[in-house]
Amino acid sequence: LRANMKVSVVLNKVDILRDMDVNVEEFTLKMREQISSDLGATKDGEDILENLWPTSVLKDPASLAPIKRWLCENLPKQSPIYPLENISDVPARVVASEITREKLFRVLQQEVPYHLTVVNAVWRQEPDGKLLLGQKVVVTKEGQGRIVRYWLPQITEEAESEISEMVNFGRPVELHFQIQVDPKWLENEDYYDDLQGLLDRSGSLVFP
Repeated sequence: LRANMKVSVVLNKVDILRDMDVNVEEFTLKMREQISSDLGATKDGEDILENLWPTSVLKDPASLAPIKRWLCENLPKQSPIYPLENISDVPARVVASEITREKLFRVLQQEVPYHLTVVNAVWRQEPDGKLLLGQKVVVTKEGQGRIVRYWLPQITEEAESEISEMVNFGRPVELHFQIQVDPKWLENEDYYDDLQGLLDRSGSLVFP
């Protein structure tokens, strides 16, 4: 059965190709030819692959312009599905913990296995809009905790900035961390059920 719906592909992180001295234009052309061949044609004989956009969200935000233009021209007009002030349909607390987790993964690389998680133990909004955020970084071994403790100060400022933009509408964010060793956290359903980051505050962080 042939699909009768067009497909568009976003090829992100092409800056990595440039760092490897790969010609992005030639690579994109080969990718387009391969994907187009794999997808084939619609029942009407048209190529299923409609667009392939090479992008670099972090290094070249302007590369997103063709995608935004295409979306504006092709998406159906309708009332907003979510409130306009919502940045994402993912709960803010989940976004905040994932930002810190991603920053840690980036600097830790092979030093610590991907056996760590970040949960929000304290979420306190000040009257001036500042977000005081206490996060627990949970690892499986004491040695991992020492490595994480070394790297946390080096990713804090970047994490605060991204959480500010993604969660707190550009208002200040102040991060505090506590490292917890739990050899069996991967087997503990509480860590997976805690989507809102609503942990018991007993033994949690104390803000100055």
